[in-house]
Amino acid sequence: MIKCCCLKRSKIYIIFLCVLCSCHKKETLFTLLTPDQTRIHFENKNVDTGSLNILDYLYYYNGGGVALGDVNGDGLVDIYVTSNTGGNKLYLNEGNFKFKDVTKEAGVCGRAGWTTGVTMADVNGDGRLDIYVCTVGGYKNFKSHNELFINTGNDKNGVPVFKEEAHQWGIDDTGFSTQAVFFDYNHDGKPDMFLLQHSVHSLSNFGDTSLRHVYSVVSGGKLYRNDGHHFTDVTKQAGIISSALGFGLGVTVGDLNNDGWPDIYVSNDFQENDYYYLNNGNGTFTEVNGNAFGHESRSSMGNDIADFNNDGWLDIITLDMLPQDEKVLKSTATDDPEDVYEYKKHYGFTDQYVRNCLQMNTDGGKRFSEVGLMTGVAATDWSWSPLMADFNNDGIKDLFISNGIKRRENDLDYINYISNDTVAFQLQATRNLDQQVISKMPEGKVHNYMFEGTKSMIFKDVSSAWGFSAPTLSNGAAYADLNNDGNLDLVVNNINAPLAIYRNNTRALTHRHYIKIECKGDDGNTFGIGAKILLINHGKLQYNYVKTTCGFQSSIDPSVFFGLDKDTVIDTLLVIWPNQKSQLLQQVKADQTLVLEEQHAHSTINLLPHAVDKNKAAFADVTDSMHIPYKHKEDAFDDFKFQHLIPHKVSTEGPKIAVTDVNGDGLQDFYVCGAKGQPGELFMQQPDGKFIRASEPAFDADTLSDQTDAIFFDANGDGYPDLYIVSGGNEVEGKNPALLDHLYLNDGKGHFTLAKNPLPVFYGSKSCAAAADYEGNGHTDLFVGGRVVAGDYGAIPESHLLINDGHGRFKDMTGELAPGLKHIGMVTDAVWTDFDGDGKKDLILVGEWMPVTFFKNMGGGRLKNVTAQMNLPNTNGWWRTIKVADVNGDGKPDLLLGNYGINSKLAPIGPDYPLKLYVSDFDHNGTPDQILAYAKNGKYYTFLGKDALQRQMPSLIGKKYTSYHAFAGQTVEQIFGKSLQETKVLNAYTFKSMLLLNEGKGHFIEKPLPFAAQVAPVYSFETGDFNHDGKMDVLVGGNFYGVIPYEGRYDANDGVVLYGNGKGNFKAAWPWQTGFYLKGEVRDIKTIQTKKGAYILVAGNNDSLQVFMNR
Repeated sequence: MIKCCCLKRSKIYIIFLCVLCSCHKKETLFTLLTPDQTRIHFENKNVDTGSLNILDYLYYYNGGGVALGDVNGDGLVDIYVTSNTGGNKLYLNEGNFKFKDVTKEAGVCGRAGWTTGVTMADVNGDGRLDIYVCTVGGYKNFKSHNELFINTGNDKNGVPVFKEEAHQWGIDDTGFSTQAVFFDYNHDGKPDMFLLQHSVHSLSNFGDTSLRHVYSVVSGGKLYRNDGHHFTDVTKQAGIISSALGFGLGVTVGDLNNDGWPDIYVSNDFQENDYYYLNNGNGTFTEVNGNAFGHESRSSMGNDIADFNNDGWLDIITLDMLPQDEKVLKSTATDDPEDVYEYKKHYGFTDQYVRNCLQMNTDGGKRFSEVGLMTGVAATDWSWSPLMADFNNDGIKDLFISNGIKRRENDLDYINYISNDTVAFQLQATRNLDQQVISKMPEGKVHNYMFEGTKSMIFKDVSSAWGFSAPTLSNGAAYADLNNDGNLDLVVNNINAPLAIYRNNTRALTHRHYIKIECKGDDGNTFGIGAKILLINHGKLQYNYVKTTCGFQSSIDPSVFFGLDKDTVIDTLLVIWPNQKSQLLQQVKADQTLVLEEQHAHSTINLLPHAVDKNKAAFADVTDSMHIPYKHKEDAFDDFKFQHLIPHKVSTEGPKIAVTDVNGDGLQDFYVCGAKGQPGELFMQQPDGKFIRASEPAFDADTLSDQTDAIFFDANGDGYPDLYIVSGGNEVEGKNPALLDHLYLNDGKGHFTLAKNPLPVFYGSKSCAAAADYEGNGHTDLFVGGRVVAGDYGAIPESHLLINDGHGRFKDMTGELAPGLKHIGMVTDAVWTDFDGDGKKDLILVGEWMPVTFFKNMGGGRLKNVTAQMNLPNTNGWWRTIKVADVNGDGKPDLLLGNYGINSKLAPIGPDYPLKLYVSDFDHNGTPDQILAYAKNGKYYTFLGKDALQRQMPSLIGKKYTSYHAFAGQTVEQIFGKSLQETKVLNAYTFKSMLLLNEGKGHFIEKPLPFAAQVAPVYSFETGDFNHDGKMDVLVGGNFYGVIPYEGRYDANDGVVLYGNGKGNFKAAWPWQTGFYLKGEVRDIKTIQTKKGAYILVAGNNDSLQVFMNR
């Protein structure tokens, strides 16, 4: 009896503790309010019927939009939401998150039909927000037109009354409209309108880019000029593309080049590229997408424009459909196969990938670097609306992404099902199969994403921590401070679920400060759309552009919001109005709503950055004036056709440059390598500083393989620089004479002859050569690095230590003098330097899957691998280059190391979970298979999907997995089982490019290079004092295109300069600051001295040389 009482009491006590704990549950930053709390009972219902469903209209699941703004002038932000078929709603804000449905009284329900986006703007310049609603008309049974609800003022009950006047204003379009944006593109003081429209699937909507010139009234975007009481269609004369190629899903406006004129960015779904319209300031626009972006999202959804990194330049984010969950990822169609990808490029479309793209503005609006992968925002599944704003008041913009699709049309098993000829025929013949076919599409609920911005520019996924863990079908979204408490709340339109209103609890939880700014413009631009607001505190900048339309089918409140963290006073606040007049305020108190009026703007101060004047830039591109007639011509070899599973090509790693004075005239000359089928070329400097091509018949025969490196050194001791050429690539396999290296002897006048049998016979694809008299006997010896075993990626090639007999003949002494060096790894670069200060030259190597590898000179020609003793654990990477430089001026050699960069799907997540390559003949067909695998949630998954693996191993993958869903989510261990125990495994722990700072006696400190040096693979460094402050700076070149579409080419480095402080720290500068704009895939950067000063030579794969002068 006593025991029972004790048990009961224990249970009661446990229950009490559970209740107590639940009462103290940590509150998330956002709280989802219930319909009963808000009094909003709205739901965008979507039902696939027998007469109308996803098979009829491809955007049937795209959902509705949200528009926020104070429509009745009471100081509270109101809500307008669209329903595709169920009637739109206007809710007046009555305070404390209580809303009232006034749709009927206000007269804004709209016509029956298919409704899409909505925006609020003061169209007629009377100071009241009007509402413009987009619809789909003239397709299937959709008969509606776009509607403009003009706000006529409040009735006696304080309810705004609207009058529909789209026809009177000339904007009652009946096409396939998605969204509209109002902005003053011509600076006449009146809001003009860009109308975003979309195509529907038909054969006429697919073709090459010449179709952009074929006008489509129903599908193409339109620009309307506001002439006072009527809009005039100026699409054609303004330079706007308006064709059936466009599948417009997102549009945002901002001044992307800081020239004072608003530019337009349009997101296009499917194969058509996005459109980036630069405003010419004369009523016309120039579409510059192809020149501005290295790549972009393929199925671009919504977009936003904002300065995410607080540098004073607006950046762009576009959304796509790359899943994060492995089961969904491996059962979903993502990027095009290579042949389709190349087919699209052939027809004029630029590079596009299925992932969110964050385009960082790096060259004054002329060029952008895409950094979505390294910032952590590339994969959020089927995403719609991106919103960049400071949601936690810390002064750094965060990112909200709405998410989810009712059913996944891109499911691979579903695609297989409908590709069946019988099913396809029956679908065309009858509607009886509609519901059966639709049921084959998996459901696609996904939680909304919230990313917290950080000072490092890497976003942190805080979705769950901030209250967004529940799976949803969310589409349009907008933010505003709904209760005027000093933080931004969110309103999200959902399919088949209540409208979501998220209360932001930042102020209550953190007590961080803010300021909200309302702009009152002159003339017809009463809400100051297009104004720029700069906030400077403690020397740090924040920048917001006044806009409404952004995200997806939605518009935000025109008020501008800044988070201030702990600051209670703002040092400087500057507003620049569209007419470029400005007003400056100082020592502004925080935690208030500040109203700024254009009539008080009398200054012309502009603190925004501007691209450096070409005539004053630190670097001047003098390529055209130098007239150097060289272009590297990469051959058409495709590594992937012969090795389906390799991580990337290894046949596109040239050209390199070698610089010396070859003829003893006191002027430096240079040699630049050729590709397979192309000889390298020697250029001789003339007294006037120009360069002419030297005619050297000996070089013309060296075309049988890629020239992967070239170095000048005195091989035979005659005092003249000879030339050593390294042969490599992936085109030639086995013991083929094409893979033999070549030594050319210099006669002292700059004429070269091929040395006869100076080298031992060794084949293989090699990467580099490094020369040094490391024995100290007056003879220059060579290290030659093995890159790959051609045709057998993953096998370890041979590297060679070649000892010079003093007469230019070399003997391979690798095994005798340097145990372990011969098969050290897949070497990419090497240097000789005395890293430990003992007076002897040591050898340092880097390579793919290799650690930074140190061979200490033990004397007597012996080299010992001391990597394990260097206290530099887990440095295995995909290293591309190494350069010795004393960056802090202490007399000790530091090491600059170029790696693959972290802007990659493959970037390792840490030392505990390296990137892995399993190499084995898994299907026992006599051919090695390479399985690239990455870690996710503590498990390893194949990088490639079922199709790629089955192409290589049909007997293994095809038999074991008969559907994509059976394969999806399978770990490497589940796929390959016990056979993994017998495989060779290569690991890469880091992709970060870095500096090894030498502290003396062989001790190094690892220092990752700045963010800008991590955006792409780094193939070359060049050092010098480029800003003339007495401290060493670094030029960084790279990029790499030799990957499959699913990985996506690396093109974000358009020229990075790292300015040093003399202590081993660097500050990165982009082309807009320096003028150092590099194009394409840079493979080498070398400085060459002339009588006119130093020039910088830049060699790119399959490209012409670039030449820069450092002022």
